[in-house]
Amino acid sequence: MLKIIAKYTVYLLVFLIYSTAYAEENFCLDKKGFILPIFEQTNCETSAEIKINEKEFMHIIEFDESIRITELENYRKNQIEVEKTKSNVVASNSEEDLKKVDEEKKILEQKKISKIAKDQEEKRLARQKELELKKQKRLAEIEKRKKEKEEKKLARQKELELKKQKRLAEIEKRKKEKEEKKLAKQKKLDEEKRRKELIAKKKAEKLKKEQLAKKNETSSTSKEGTVKINEELKIIYFKKDIVKSEILPSINFKPEQKFEKLVEFNLDLAKNLFAQNSNLILIIPKDIDSFSNVISEDNMSSQMVAGIRQVPNPEFNRLQMEIRRAEREQQQALRRAEDGFRKSQCYSCGLITQWGGVAIQSKWNNVAKELQSRIVSLTNSYSTTPDYLEKEVLRSYNYLVQNIKAEKKAIYQVVQFKNGKYLQKNISVDENKSFKVAYNIDPQDKKYENLINKYSDNQQVTNWQNKKLKNTSLEKLLTKIDNQEVFTEIMGKKELYASLNFEYVEEKELSWWERLLGGSKKEGKKTASLSNNSSSGYEEKDVRFDSVVIVKTENGLGSGFFISKDEILTNYHVIENATSISVTDKYKKRSSAVVIKKDLRRDLAILKTNTTGKPVKFFDGQLKQGEMVEALGHPKGRKFSLTKGWISAIRKESSVYSATGTPDVLFIQTDAAINPGNSGGPLFYKDKVVGVNTQGLHKDSTEGMNFAVHFSEVNQFLSN
Repeated sequence: MLKIIAKYTVYLLVFLIYSTAYAEENFCLDKKGFILPIFEQTNCETSAEIKINEKEFMHIIEFDESIRITELENYRKNQIEVEKTKSNVVASNSEEDLKKVDEEKKILEQKKISKIAKDQEEKRLARQKELELKKQKRLAEIEKRKKEKEEKKLARQKELELKKQKRLAEIEKRKKEKEEKKLAKQKKLDEEKRRKELIAKKKAEKLKKEQLAKKNETSSTSKEGTVKINEELKIIYFKKDIVKSEILPSINFKPEQKFEKLVEFNLDLAKNLFAQNSNLILIIPKDIDSFSNVISEDNMSSQMVAGIRQVPNPEFNRLQMEIRRAEREQQQALRRAEDGFRKSQCYSCGLITQWGGVAIQSKWNNVAKELQSRIVSLTNSYSTTPDYLEKEVLRSYNYLVQNIKAEKKAIYQVVQFKNGKYLQKNISVDENKSFKVAYNIDPQDKKYENLINKYSDNQQVTNWQNKKLKNTSLEKLLTKIDNQEVFTEIMGKKELYASLNFEYVEEKELSWWERLLGGSKKEGKKTASLSNNSSSGYEEKDVRFDSVVIVKTENGLGSGFFISKDEILTNYHVIENATSISVTDKYKKRSSAVVIKKDLRRDLAILKTNTTGKPVKFFDGQLKQGEMVEALGHPKGRKFSLTKGWISAIRKESSVYSATGTPDVLFIQTDAAINPGNSGGPLFYKDKVVGVNTQGLHKDSTEGMNFAVHFSEVNQFLSN
């Protein structure tokens, strides 16, 4: 009996010692598998939570939250079995078996810890392998993107080149369209002009008949001595056909004003008007003058696209750095989570340290997950971000802007018959406009379209100069007649009709013998249409200068000569690209002119002008080598100069406008001096023209070898 009491006493002491040494700390397990410690309270906060001890905590902590409840149930079943076994061992009073069970339990615990450590190491290695694979994949993607970007760069360069070619083609197309519109407009104007001429011709014929009837009536009344002279002011406007007559302004007048518009203007009509009216004003269109002056020049700077270069993309580099930083932070978080895991498995460190290790592990695992999500997001952005950006390489250049003042005027000849005196003067109706014309704007300029729209060009200036002048009223025109310039008196009828470009024949009484023989009542000599006399002696001696004129454009000065009453022949290069052309004869009579025909191969052009001159006669014989010839023109601005030389040869050469350089134009080679300003002037053999002087055929420094277009080429040009 005593033995039994002593045995149970020993068991009681062992139990008390074990309970004191290994006091357990309790925890709560919720339905989601999360473990919460119990500090001061003895039970869980809710009935849904399961109260677990320290051993149960150490068993289920290694499992995932989703299976912790199941593992707890299995563990508790196993513990029941162990307790039963232990009870059996105690009942059999075997202390050695009890120790053996404890040792087996410790062995199982160590195996379990080793297994957990091994699993963690395997997970860490798998994670490292996964990260390495992701890194390799990312590097492969980067290499792929670099290749794609290089291909895009080449495609972009090709696209820019195509755009450049397209833009140049569009510019050329616009120029061509402008030229076609200009030609169509000119064609329309020509048709309108022909129509007007036809109408004017019909009206003139009708008016001529009426005037003839009036003349007959006047003659009959004159014999009876019943002619009545109109003393009221009468204004006659003659719609004379001149160069650029379509620009003339329309004249508006009131019904009560004594104003007539007549188409036909001849000597008989003029005589009748002066005979029947004592207060008369004739307004006759004389010329259309247009010119432009450069007021100032400005050198402007702009930028053009010289090429494309690649620059590093700062966003690409930023994303790269962000990914690296996130990866470093993720590695640090994983290391801290591993440290927490090791603390949670340290049985000699105490429960607080183990629980703190669990909390640290959970915290840094969450941080690592967040960082992984951030890495994925950054990687997606990184994969779509170009590493290089295409940037246009700009180069500065200068272009010229000219401030141009353009003017155009309609010039009228005004003849007034008042108080028995003949008076005349010239008046003008003019307009002016300022233009900013830009030159040398590069098509590759970033602001090309804006600059083209901002500034004008020479064609716009020309279009404005060729646009009809604004309509004017008769009152304004009469005001200009009163205020512009001073009337000059014409001393007699001969000078009067000569100023009007009429041939006047003086009348004289016939003797009874002449009347018996039926002689004419009219005789006399014709007056020249050129009224002024030359002031220099040599011009009076050489009458050939009556046919020579100065051809002036905004680009320079050249020569020309009359081939008909109002048509002038010159070189095409003299008037090339000219917006306004004027001609001046030896008597300083100036007039505007327009190109009516041209031949680039022969470098010839015909001008229509409002002035009149003496036509030349062309040579039609056979020229010989060694014959003396004379060049008339205006070399270096020395007006109406004459140089002599000999015919060196007659040969075919290529003109300055030849695209192939083929010698297909017949020239006269001469040693007569031909300099800038001689171009377009006549080359005379005695009193007949044998060629058109062409300066610039050979642009080297060769002396004594000058050329003139052969008269046979000129005849072919005129006959075509």
